[in-house]
Amino acid sequence: MGITLSPREYATAFRLLASTARHPENIARLVEERLSARMSQAPSLLDVGAGSGKVAQALAPRFGSLTLLEPNPEQVAGLRLEKAKVLIEPFERFDSSERFDLVLCSHVLYHVPPSDWPGFIDRLLSFVRPGGHALIIMAAGRGPTFELCRDFADTLNFGQLLLDTLGRMSLSHEVLPAMSGFTARTFEEMFTLCRFFVLEGCFTAEQLAAMGPEASREMDRKLRLHAEACLRPDGTYQLEQDEDMVLIPRP
Repeated sequence: MGITLSPREYATAFRLLASTARHPENIARLVEERLSARMSQAPSLLDVGAGSGKVAQALAPRFGSLTLLEPNPEQVAGLRLEKAKVLIEPFERFDSSERFDLVLCSHVLYHVPPSDWPGFIDRLLSFVRPGGHALIIMAAGRGPTFELCRDFADTLNFGQLLLDTLGRMSLSHEVLPAMSGFTARTFEEMFTLCRFFVLEGCFTAEQLAAMGPEASREMDRKLRLHAEACLRPDGTYQLEQDEDMVLIPRP
């Protein structure tokens, strides 16, 4: 049997990501400081891969309307947000004549094959109104989360790969570094989160299926060391994550 995450582990990881990540505040600050003066009086937002809706909630006071795309209905089951239209569908099937002041894609590209990134980015930009922006957020190729993953894999789909793709596409863009992170109350929660990042981001399903017992034990040993290193003086565990917020204008 291959190495997998159990439903309970997935639930723990998604709960920690949704409830403790600091990137919603970072995105809201960027919009307030860099984009508010350029947007229309009642600007519109398209959030591609909205997840639990935490980012949309942080941005809602700054927008007149919000359209949220999320293919997993469980992610947005408890979301109640005025002005928001929630569509349970993947971006690939989304079709609209509306063009938006801001098209946001936060921590989604990991789930798209890198060979498909140019087409995906072009499609994002096709929904941006002239004078508007696309904003893509990814974990950066630096910092503790990157070092965690790099301990298990040499090739990672982090922010630098996005910047390389935009360069090949000759797209004007601005990179705004930010610091986010995740907090857990217990060692087992942090171990589960580290395991989630590594199994989801560092191995293919085929590699996990082929992993033997000895390699699996070694992976867990290294993961426990990373989780232990996240202990803070107050007894909680924190994994910092450097992020790249990449702003792409549409002329």
